[in-house]
Amino acid sequence: MSFKKLNPEVVIALERIDIKELEGDAKTFFSAIKSGKNLIINAPVSSGKTTAALVSIFNKVHQEFEGSPRAIYLTDTIEKAEIFQKKTAVVCRKLDITSDLVHDKGNMVQQRNDIFDGTEIIVGNPKRMFELYLQNGVNIKLLDLFIIDDFELCISSNKQAEIKRLIESLENKTQLVLMTNTLTKKAEAFIESLEIEFTTVEVNHN
Repeated sequence: MSFKKLNPEVVIALERIDIKELEGDAKTFFSAIKSGKNLIINAPVSSGKTTAALVSIFNKVHQEFEGSPRAIYLTDTIEKAEIFQKKTAVVCRKLDITSDLVHDKGNMVQQRNDIFDGTEIIVGNPKRMFELYLQNGVNIKLLDLFIIDDFELCISSNKQAEIKRLIESLENKTQLVLMTNTLTKKAEAFIESLEIEFTTVEVNHN
């Protein structure tokens, strides 16, 4: 899928991380996220979920708006968060917006101060995101998009209560996207407990 309908500045910025189009499943995932519906995206590793999430973030967030976060992307490990944030940072520099990395191995005071200074995109892990939320370190009122990647892995680390609290604190207008590699029984039970209407997009390569 070409990026004809994306903001031209975003298209140019995405080229800096070698994303020039979306193909196959990634195209399907992007179209689903673009619909604005709350989604469960269940597809194998390397099927394009993370790339579709990145492009979707910049489809919604490509200019500064009151200095408040507009998108949050969480994943299960610090390493994955760092890789994703490095990519967003390259795109952000071209668009003159900010992406901040938050995780529990970093200095929370510094992370909170960076967010207070103004950021459009936050990338991190659920543990630190919840800690910052408890300290009123993140304004989530203006969020457009809240994505949890590797969702089944995030909740397997005994962080269900924290993640549920974060999700339940979102405004109704905030789109929620939960992405899984395998929709486990534990993930299904958690999703059911949220009492949120989701649309499921599922890809099976077997």
